[in-house]
Amino acid sequence: MIEVIARGGPGRIVKWSRGETRLETPNILFFSSEAHPAPTFAQLIIRMNENGRREITDPSNRRLIEFPAQDHIKPSLSWLSMTGDGFSLAFEDTTIVRAAPNQITEYCKEIENSSTEIVSLEGAFELRRSARMLVESIVSLREAIGPSKLIYLPGIMDPSNLAILVYLGVDLFDSSLLIYSSQIGRLCLPEGSLPADQVSWLQLGDTCEPILKFNLESAWRELQLVKLMMKQGRLREFVELRANANPWAVAALRILDLEFYEYQEKYTPVVGQRILCNSKESLYRPDVRRYRRRILERYKPPSNKRVLLLLPCSAKKPYSFSRTHRIFENIITSIENWRVVHQVIVTSPLGLVPRELELFYPAAHYDVPVTGHWDLEETSIVVEMIRSLAAHNYVAIVCHLGEGMNFVSENIDCLNTSVGSPISKESLENLRKELTRICDGLPHVSKEEDRLCEMKSIARFQFGEGGEILLDGCEVLGKYPYLKIMEGDKQVAILTPERGMLSLTLRGAEKIIPIGRNWVEIEDFVLKGNLFVAGIKDADKSLRIGDEVVVLKSGSLKAVGIASMCGEEMVRCKRGEAVKIRHLTPDQ
Repeated sequence: MIEVIARGGPGRIVKWSRGETRLETPNILFFSSEAHPAPTFAQLIIRMNENGRREITDPSNRRLIEFPAQDHIKPSLSWLSMTGDGFSLAFEDTTIVRAAPNQITEYCKEIENSSTEIVSLEGAFELRRSARMLVESIVSLREAIGPSKLIYLPGIMDPSNLAILVYLGVDLFDSSLLIYSSQIGRLCLPEGSLPADQVSWLQLGDTCEPILKFNLESAWRELQLVKLMMKQGRLREFVELRANANPWAVAALRILDLEFYEYQEKYTPVVGQRILCNSKESLYRPDVRRYRRRILERYKPPSNKRVLLLLPCSAKKPYSFSRTHRIFENIITSIENWRVVHQVIVTSPLGLVPRELELFYPAAHYDVPVTGHWDLEETSIVVEMIRSLAAHNYVAIVCHLGEGMNFVSENIDCLNTSVGSPISKESLENLRKELTRICDGLPHVSKEEDRLCEMKSIARFQFGEGGEILLDGCEVLGKYPYLKIMEGDKQVAILTPERGMLSLTLRGAEKIIPIGRNWVEIEDFVLKGNLFVAGIKDADKSLRIGDEVVVLKSGSLKAVGIASMCGEEMVRCKRGEAVKIRHLTPDQ
């Protein structure tokens, strides 16, 4: 049986059980023979059995899986892409597939509903020559077979590409390339391959055994590190680090980011821990790119905001907790009608962060190296987002960004108030004077109206178009960053920095039912605790890990909670927790 227990984008840790054997993937199938026995730390062993078939056993020699025999010609994938003559062959609980990327969907369409547990993509070694074929093959295969099957890529893994392969969604590898590299005197490291005879600290004898031992241990250590990074929510940044070991891995990551965003995004949580955006690839990591897209597609500024104020970011997150932004806040709130000012932070790689969204992931969680230099890609992202935001109901745009960000005032019609440092005495006085002049002629906005408008903007960003319905007939109480949405004496939702988004009560869940999002429909049973996939009839495909979930039965509200997997997995997975329940209705 297969159950996903942790995720890092498309990469996952799976609990796999066969009879009495229970282990986790991703894992390495270690080849074992008289010449090269499997290492003592091996959890899975692969060998040829008496029937001439590959079989997988555990260390106790219990047979877990046997692959079908291949008695026919094995054409190259490049040849198959031209002729269309791929194939898939099933045997017991395994299926082998030999097909070009554009053929995989056709040859694998029956696998998801079969008894197959492992799907082996034969000829995978050829994919080392083409990053595009690698990405297209794995994405096509996973989309075709669903999340409840393990993907095995034989003959392709070494420590330098293990991280990117796991991130793509591969569950199983083997040691064949490690053995081959040892035979030709190459050491395999996460940083790449090196000639063993130039390494003084490795004691070489007359055989390749010391090299083989090193290579197997190197791959095993890298696997453990990849799994640790995934459990800590840092797999993506680790992949960006490791990908620089070779151009092929960088190409694979870029193709995945630029052409298969949807494949990554659906498995990427909307909540998380601190993330490091240290490389060019961080601009297009799925959580960062999703945030920018939602700003462009979902976000609407609070209706009471008439003056757009662009501010620089700070190292401390959330921004309003930083010394620099407390200085800005003191200046802004000294103006009589300051609640008409919309504070928006300009930053890379997120582009823009409206003040009311600063608690959301990844706005409150990212860190980026600050040099004062912006490249063309970063500046084009920021300018596009400001232009989109500026199309709303603003009477003026004030730019208070400081040195190094002149590209904004060069591309946007705005009033520049910063002279040198944005927190210099002269800059702050300019800001105070200009905001006072602009705001004095605008209608006064009360604290209550300001909070309500900002919370509507937050609800729309979180739940999509129509999310503002959550605030109908409500008021906002509390002291920032702990704010409650109240409908009379009933709490509807709460905003906290710990969760970084709105957490719903049963009344809040009831209010957003009409927008038709974030829902799960369950079978006819009494829900007593957390919801598992076995009890799910259908789910909103736009649900992401960490989203608020409205649990329905025959259209009636039964519970509210937090998604443990994406909506597609809730429907396609055979096992696993789907929703952590926060509140149950009394009839449950």
